[in-house]
Amino acid sequence: MEEETDVLEEIAEFNRRYLRLARRLLCEDNERARTMLGISNELAIWLDTLTPAQLERLMDGGELVCQFRADAMPGRA
Repeated sequence: MEEETDVLEEIAEFNRRYLRLARRLLCEDNERARTMLGISNELAIWLDTLTPAQLERLMDGGELVCQFRADAMPGRA
């Protein structure tokens, strides 16, 4: 049980850092950030409108909030 708790805490911390970075990138250069993050304009707007409480629930949801994209890796077509 402790191991599962550790994993959930690590997921929450990853989400926290990812969402903080995503929101910062979107503020600095929205179009470039959307390309880098692989998200739509609609999702970018949604992320920008989340309240702190909604962000916390998203961070602590127990699942990663992003996907790794193999097609975006260097050397991939």
